[in-house]
Amino acid sequence: MMKQEVTTVSRLSVALMVLTSIHHAYGAIRYNTPWRLHILMISIPVIIFTIIFYYWFLKKGVRTGSPFFWVYLVLTFVASVALIGLFEGVYNHLFKNALFYTGASSQTLTYLFPPPTYEMPNDFWFEFTGMLQGFVAIPLTLSFIRLIRHLLTKDKKA
Repeated sequence: MMKQEVTTVSRLSVALMVLTSIHHAYGAIRYNTPWRLHILMISIPVIIFTIIFYYWFLKKGVRTGSPFFWVYLVLTFVASVALIGLFEGVYNHLFKNALFYTGASSQTLTYLFPPPTYEMPNDFWFEFTGMLQGFVAIPLTLSFIRLIRHLLTKDKKA
């Protein structure tokens, strides 16, 4: 069970980070905002470390008391679930697009998504890839919660 949960979380985390890298590279070019490439300093190491940890777990088994496992959990939660998944994907894109397309006032949108950091929806591919981050973040978050619940349940039984 633990191996399956780690596999799901790892795959979704890597998929989210690859998608985020593509999304931000496209945005940097499309909006002439090279600062958007800063995300690659997060996404690429997270991809690499997630893959390394995942294959380590496959080879050695998932040892929940291992410091490697706890680094994996913290890295996955902070970078993939919280920062990119929930903040970038859900807030910055799903929520923004929902407000924009349901007619929220420009004052509300500007307050919640101030320029130049945010762009109002004006490019299909940028918004599509941004919203995909949110759609990947939802099952990632749920899978991560299942993994944590499994750990807590396992610890109570021990």
